[in-house]
Amino acid sequence: MAQAQLWLKTLRQAVKGDYGPGWILKEQYDRFKIGRAEAGNARHGKTQFVSTDLPFARGSHRKVLNLIGEMVAKMQDPKLNVGLAEAYELVRGSTEVTGAAINWEEVRSRYKASRVDSGTVKASNYAEHEEYRINRAFALITARTGAAHDGGGLMRLYARKHLMEVEPGSSGRKRNLLDVARFLRFAVNKCGAERKWLPLECDDMKELIGQRQTAPKPTVPIKPEELITLLNGLESDPSLRLAVGLVALFGLRPAELMVLSVDDGNLKIGNVKRNAHSSATPKPPRTVQELPLKELQGEGARLVQLFHSGLVKLPKSIRNLEAGAFKACGHTFRQYLDRNATWQSLKASNPELTPYSLRHGYAWRAAKYYPQPLPLRDTAKLMGHDLKTHIRHYGQWTDDASTKSAVEASIQSLVGAT
Repeated sequence: MAQAQLWLKTLRQAVKGDYGPGWILKEQYDRFKIGRAEAGNARHGKTQFVSTDLPFARGSHRKVLNLIGEMVAKMQDPKLNVGLAEAYELVRGSTEVTGAAINWEEVRSRYKASRVDSGTVKASNYAEHEEYRINRAFALITARTGAAHDGGGLMRLYARKHLMEVEPGSSGRKRNLLDVARFLRFAVNKCGAERKWLPLECDDMKELIGQRQTAPKPTVPIKPEELITLLNGLESDPSLRLAVGLVALFGLRPAELMVLSVDDGNLKIGNVKRNAHSSATPKPPRTVQELPLKELQGEGARLVQLFHSGLVKLPKSIRNLEAGAFKACGHTFRQYLDRNATWQSLKASNPELTPYSLRHGYAWRAAKYYPQPLPLRDTAKLMGHDLKTHIRHYGQWTDDASTKSAVEASIQSLVGAT
């Protein structure tokens, strides 16, 4: 009994020396029960307790110290804002506590559940775009030889193994590394992995992503004469003409064909941007308006009526997509266009045309087609993004002919005023 009291007394002194007063160590069913008194005072009953998995024995001395140390780190982390019980759940599986290696298979499984079951991403989206990256990271951590041993090492090894052919600074390289970083933070914050597995941050992360060597080519806008040619060439395919006309005349993202509705004659667009924030606070549908071609006045209203009545339906492969498969919708829309002879002819004359050129053409018309240009803020609102995004993506292109016409019109307005 005296020996038992001695090792327990020594452990309590060690805890107090390392982590301050207020910690309580008790026995419960041959396991340690650990408490923390608020403000170091247990007499007023304001004490939190957790029942641990650690045997109430001398051999648990180091594990108890490690457990309390990791709980303190979690409770002091302002980003987590957790109490004793929550902190224990975060670190109970830590290798510092259990003495066993972390089960990375379990981490991978729990991470997938946290992404899909929470509704943050669709199961199909996770399977197509994220899962293979997590599987790559898992393979590098659990490899028999040459395995990574910490978060920074894993990210550098991942870059060497899988990103050598991916352009520095590109969105693909960035997306790969950000997904791996999220996985590692989950392992530490939710599964008890040691802090050495935290990912690279700030400058180290930027260095690994790299700087883009060549500026990405901006999408060119489809010009009015090209759009008229395209719509005329689609007369024999009413479904595709409906889809193309709605995208082009109303400035839609191709994926937004999946979230169309009509309210009192107005075309409404649901949200296709899916992330943790938008899932928690989804935006209401936005109302869009046609920016018409002078040769096709009223065409947008006619297309909306056709869509609403069901007399003409969107292409079958788009209608049959799984709800939320927005990326697949964009891909399907591209396939329809790529198979069309009129589109092929337009691309032969203007190889930089893409399906998104239809949306860009809407922004071009708003700025350059009408005698009275549409204010940028109004155009951005109609297109479903903020002003900064609009300027960055839609204010960077022009051409010599458009610039020359704009200058001549301004000079002519000055001449006419005199």
